[in-house]
Amino acid sequence: MRQLRGSELLVRIGRGRARRLAGVVLATLALSAMPLSLATAAATGSSLHASGPTSNKMGTNFDYVLSGSSGSGANRLVAWEQFNKVAGCAATFAGESARVLLEPTSTYDLTLWTNVPVSGSYSVTAHFGASHLGVHGICAYLINLGTGETLAAAGSFWTNHA
Repeated sequence: MRQLRGSELLVRIGRGRARRLAGVVLATLALSAMPLSLATAAATGSSLHASGPTSNKMGTNFDYVLSGSSGSGANRLVAWEQFNKVAGCAATFAGESARVLLEPTSTYDLTLWTNVPVSGSYSVTAHFGASHLGVHGICAYLINLGTGETLAAAGSFWTNHA
């Protein structure tokens, strides 16, 4: 199949449709350049925040709180603990899920922490114990369970030290 040049494309789809298509592309690029939590919050009214300590002494217990609001379509909170930071949290639920299924288990060393329904304002507390040295984190996603769409995401990392 021959690839069309820009001028041939304009003739085939028409200038009006081309302008509308360009507007959609520019709007999509603008949203994709925003941090995920800002782009999705603007689109759905959903939010997700992770808060907790950044440093923990070995042997101590600590909490992380995942909180926010579930707007249009958001109905599930899913979070993994990540034992190996590597590249940090994936931008989407699908991306983090693919790491669980496709990456060698030692790459990110992910453990499912929570998978709970949410609606309206929510707050979920994760209880951890500093039992392994190094950098660890939590990667959380507010999703629409039916579609798998990520409506908000948050991640936070801490260091367990001697």
